[in-house]
Amino acid sequence: MTTIAFGVLGLIVGSFINVLVLRRGARLLSGRSVCMSCGKKIRWFDLIPVISWLALRGRCRACGSRISIQYPAVELSMGAAFALVGGAPLAPHSTVFGLFISAILIAITVYDLRHTIIPDAWVWSFNALALISIFLIEGSLTAFSSQTAFSVLAGPLTALPLFTLWLVSKGRWMGLGDAKLALGIGWLLGPMDGIYALLFAFVIGAIVSVFILLPLPSIAQYLKKRGIANSGATKSYTMKSEVPFGPFLIAACLFQWISLMYGISIPFLWQ
Repeated sequence: MTTIAFGVLGLIVGSFINVLVLRRGARLLSGRSVCMSCGKKIRWFDLIPVISWLALRGRCRACGSRISIQYPAVELSMGAAFALVGGAPLAPHSTVFGLFISAILIAITVYDLRHTIIPDAWVWSFNALALISIFLIEGSLTAFSSQTAFSVLAGPLTALPLFTLWLVSKGRWMGLGDAKLALGIGWLLGPMDGIYALLFAFVIGAIVSVFILLPLPSIAQYLKKRGIANSGATKSYTMKSEVPFGPFLIAACLFQWISLMYGISIPFLWQ
């Protein structure tokens, strides 16, 4: 039941994350939600996470225009993340930190996918939580041992390869935001698992990049025909296209992090 409760909480938080991502820099978070097409205010019973989208068949009740699949996708992703973190055998304070970290990482993923940029305020919030979590593991915010020092160094060590790529290429190969994100990933996972997550992110990125460059019918084109995605999401990709690396980093980080929570060892991926 606890896992289910955390999952439901995640669905609700996912709905808020959608609002946060869509309104950042455009309008205040306060105020009623409105249809992006007709501007009509959305009633409360059409804002129930996932259920309302399914009940409306992905269309606005007022004008019939398509509602982006981003809404239920983010809500379901957040629900799954909260259920996994909430159901893990963690101390209560670690669970609370884990929920906040999950929410920030998913928010960064969605924003980076939409705008190919990572907001500084969000990534530094994640980094701060990840850094504090090192001391929570030690059992005290004031504890500092050789192991703690090694864990603190894990952040810069994980970020160094991406920072180097950014510096050498002057931002053409890698964004500075990715290096900032890797800093927190190193602090969250530790020295070895931070590097493992970084390598895994490159593997995921390579697979996805090859897939989107193949001359196959695009999923985005299918979604466009269904009225779910807009034309901006269906552009053709080439070798020179900008593909955000942040979502790959976060996917690898979450996979490694949740595996560690449950004590699951996955050496076959790396050895």
